[in-house]
Amino acid sequence: MSIKSHADNDELGNAAAHFFKSGSVTRSSANDALEQVTALLPEEGNFGTNLEYDLWYSFNDSIHGYVYTDVMTKFVYIKPASKKYANQIMRIATTETITEEGQYILEDIANNNSDKYNLKKARKSYDFVIFLPGTNCINDVIDFGKITNAVRQGAKLKMHPLTSKGLETKLKNDFGKETIIDKKIAGHQLLENAAIVGCGMNSEMGLVALSKGKKVYLFDKDDGKRNWTYTPIYKAIQTNNGLSQEKWLRILSSKYSGLVPHMIENPKERIEHFFTYFKGTKHNVKNSNTRNKWVNTTNS
Repeated sequence: MSIKSHADNDELGNAAAHFFKSGSVTRSSANDALEQVTALLPEEGNFGTNLEYDLWYSFNDSIHGYVYTDVMTKFVYIKPASKKYANQIMRIATTETITEEGQYILEDIANNNSDKYNLKKARKSYDFVIFLPGTNCINDVIDFGKITNAVRQGAKLKMHPLTSKGLETKLKNDFGKETIIDKKIAGHQLLENAAIVGCGMNSEMGLVALSKGKKVYLFDKDDGKRNWTYTPIYKAIQTNNGLSQEKWLRILSSKYSGLVPHMIENPKERIEHFFTYFKGTKHNVKNSNTRNKWVNTTNS
C-alpha cells in the first residue's frame, strides 16, 4: 500500500474536531508529536475502505473499514473496525519476539508519561486510585459493585476530565466527596504516586501503570457486550495472575499490532506492516462501478 497524507477532515490534530469532542478541556501540547505519525497514514484502508479518526463500529464477517485514535500522547493506534479481527491481531502480537525497540518503547511509557489534557498539578497522593470513564460511557463500562468494594478498601476515584456536573454530584453522593478526586487534577501525577491503579478497558491509564510495574485492576462489567478502545489489548495481556507486562512488551515489539509510536526511527514501517497483515482478510468494499453495492474482496 502506498503511503499518502491523510485527508484534512475529522482527524488527529484538527483543532475543530478536538474542540467538539472535548469542549472546554484543552488538549496538551504533548499530543503535537503525533501529527508526524498522522501525516504518514494512508487516505484509505485496504481495498479503498474508510480510515476514520476516533470512531468505532464492528462487522465480524469481514473488514468494512479501519479506525484510529491517539494513545498516551505517544501512539497512533490503528484497528480494523471489527471486534473479531481487532482482538485477533493483539492475541497474535503477544507471541512476537521481544525486541530492543519494544523495550525502548516500554521504558519511554514508564519514564516519560504525560496527560492528554491540560490539567492542574495534584497536591496529594493516594495509594489506590481508580480512573473513571467520562460521562458518555461510564454506565456502560463500569461495574459499580466492584467500585464499591474497592472504595471500602481505601480506593479514591479520579473523575475523567470529560465528566458532567450531574455525574460529579452523583459520584459524591454515592461514595462521599472525600473519595472523589477532581476532574481537573492531573491523572498521570496521581498514577505516578499510586501503588495500585484501577480503570476500565476504555482507559490507557492501566497500560501506563503496567509499564511502570504497578499493580493494575480492571473494573469493567463482565457482560463482554462492548469493545472499548483498549479492549483488544487488555484481553490479550490478561492472565490468571492479572495483566502481563511481558505480553504487553511483546505487543510493543510487534511491527503489525497497529500501535505506531512517534518516538521510533521508522513509524511508517509499522503502518505498512499493519495494513499488509490484513490484506489476506476478506474485506467488504464499495464497487466503484456499482453505486451503493457492496462486494466481497479477498486478496490472499
